[in-house]
Amino acid sequence: MARDASSVDAVRRFAAVLRDVRGRLLVDLFAIADIADLLAAVRSRRALPREGRTCSGIEYTVHGAGCRIVSSEGREVDIDLVSDPLLGREVEAFDAWRIRWFLDEAADDGYSQEDIVAACTQLASEGHLREVVGGRWFTLPDPPGGPA
Repeated sequence: MARDASSVDAVRRFAAVLRDVRGRLLVDLFAIADIADLLAAVRSRRALPREGRTCSGIEYTVHGAGCRIVSSEGREVDIDLVSDPLLGREVEAFDAWRIRWFLDEAADDGYSQEDIVAACTQLASEGHLREVVGGRWFTLPDPPGGPA
């Protein structure tokens, strides 16, 4: 069943901002390969503070199982590391709650959690997202050449 185009578009906006902000964060922190490496740099290596701001104004906060990232324009995304049964390792993932948070910040009202999950599921079936845990956790598809 096709979802309301606006909820699918809302999830696409979240994914686009996540891709952009995450990419800029990793460019600024050039020695950091991905969010798992950022968490290790903060927690085990103690090479970076738990909260920081990069040279281009990207802010990050390492928390529990993931990281909140805020663009220099104030757009906020949040991801967790989630065990992926298909790959047998942790991947950077998001759920409907994180997308709702992003949409609330963008004053994009009117999407229920069910709308967001259904839109994510539809986008996953089309290859724009990947479902990590059925109906709960989603991730961006791997870029060409393998995982980010």
